[in-house]
Formats: sequence, structure tokens, C-alpha cells
Amino acid sequence: MTAVDKLIAVAEEQIGYLEKKSNKDLDSKTANAGSNNYTKYNRDLKAWTGVGYINAQWCQAFVDWCFIKAFGVEDAKKLLYVFTNYTPTGSDAFKKRGRYIKRGKGTPKRGDVIYFYSSSKGRIGHVGIVYKVSGKTVYTIEGNTSGASNLITNGGGVRKKSYSMSSSYIDGYGSVDYAAIGETVTEGLHRGDEGSAVKKMQEALLLWDAKCLPEYGADGDFGSETEKALKAYQKEADLPVTGIYDEATRKALTSIGTAQRVEATDDVYVRSAPGKDNRELGVLKQGKTALYQGEKSAVDGRDWYLIEFEGKNGWVSSRYSKVV
Repeated sequence: MTAVDKLIAVAEEQIGYLEKKSNKDLDSKTANAGSNNYTKYNRDLKAWTGVGYINAQWCQAFVDWCFIKAFGVEDAKKLLYVFTNYTPTGSDAFKKRGRYIKRGKGTPKRGDVIYFYSSSKGRIGHVGIVYKVSGKTVYTIEGNTSGASNLITNGGGVRKKSYSMSSSYIDGYGSVDYAAIGETVTEGLHRGDEGSAVKKMQEALLLWDAKCLPEYGADGDFGSETEKALKAYQKEADLPVTGIYDEATRKALTSIGTAQRVEATDDVYVRSAPGKDNRELGVLKQGKTALYQGEKSAVDGRDWYLIEFEGKNGWVSSRYSKVV
């Protein structure tokens, strides 16, 4: 799990939390619901950092809480620079370090902090966490908002929302430097992404294994089925099994479309040399394919194909396989 995955997992677990009418049942998602801004986020932020008070408006406290839960106080401070319950202070911390992206001046990434301009307050007045960016839409998890499609800066709950990246609600983004805590953010396509790039990846996966996306196929939606197929490919290709479609995975997977492969027409033993009496290296399952190394040998009255199998060379009989 990457640093960003850790953060998003923490934030997603909070969806559905409702603020309380009094300092009671703060750890329950829905009990004692009210409109007085009492939350566990305010309580814990005060206890952990000394910042804020128990019934402050809590969108920034929610963001700080998620970072602290994911990384601890010390590392969260390295990522956010300051703990606060006042959104202008939070955004200013990114601006002072040259890590603020104004709306229209750049593209946010998953794991960034999104800041909203409140016309009623005349300032930055709301904040959330970016959990997905797809096309021209940014998807967020926000505290102290509602499910309404417009900007809600005091809505009482934790919700997932989405906005056009050109929306005037958005002031900008705090670009979080995860490398500051020694975490490498792997760029690429992740679960939750959508669009033509995802569809191309899925089509390449289907060239590798025509049965790897049995339910949805190449639908352009990077869901659990696609993540499972991608991890299976990464394991077979001896790549880091991250479930992220990074550059190394892209290069390996897209080469399948131009290289010949051997497909198992039945379960077939992979052997150390041509011939049925040679050592078994494993089994290429029916319907699976492997990279054809371009060499064949006639033994036992049939052809044997040289393939790449689990990072090694192996041979399969043409009785149970074919070049495709």
C-alpha cells in the first residue's frame, strides 16, 4: 500500500460520520447527530497537537486528523506543515513552500489537499482530500459538508463529492510532498481511475489473457476486477505487484501486442528442455499465454516451443499449445 493509499483508506473509513449536538458519542458515526460542530476530529486534534477546540467548524480538522491517523503526528506535520482548524492558515502553509497549485494552473493528483473559496466568507473557507482525478473532474472526500452538488462549507457530515476542475468553487490545491517522509508515490493509473487510458490498459490485459476480465471487460473503469487482473500480470511478468499501472508495467504489457505468444489449448507442462521426459518447471494453464522466444524443436514426433515462464526459459509441447 502506498502512502496515498493509506491516506485515502483512512478518509474513506470516515464517510457517513455526522457531527454531534453535544460532547457525547463522538466516536459513533451517527449517534447524537446535531448541528453544533462537536466531533472526534476536533477532540483528537486538540489532544494530539494542542490545536483548536471541541466544537469548531471542522473541515480542516478532519483533513489534519486523516493525515495524523495515516502517518502519525510527526510525519503528518512534514506533509501539511501546520496543524490548524482555519483553512486560510492551512493553504498559506503550502503557498509559502511553493507547493500550491491555483485552479487552472496545473493538475492535482490523488492525495493532494483541495481548498475551496467561499464567497460568503470572502476567503478560502473549506478543504478536502483528493481521492481521484479523472478527465476534467476532481473527486474529493470532505468533512463538514453534505451530499449536495454545490459547495457546502458547514454541512455536518463526511461525504464523497466531485467537481469540474474549472469550477469557481475551487481556489487551488496543496501539492503534498510524500517524499518528505520517505514515501515514493508511484505515478500511473490506480484503482478508481476512469477513461480511455484505462480502457487501453484493459485491452492490453485481454491480449495477455482473454479471460482475465470476465465480468466487465474493457469498460474504461479501473475497479477491483481490473486491479486483480493487473496484479496477476505483474506477478507473472516478475514486476512489483502493486496493482498500479506504472511505466514499467505499461512497457511490459504493451509489448504483448507486437510479440508472438504461445497459448495453452489445455493445461500443459512447461519443461526444462524439449521432450516429455525432461524436468517439469510448472504448468501453463489452459487459455493462458506466454511470450514465444521464437525457437522450436521437433522431439517425440511433435514441435516444442521455447517460451518465457515465470522469468525463465521453458518448453511446451505443440500437442497442448499453439503460437498465436
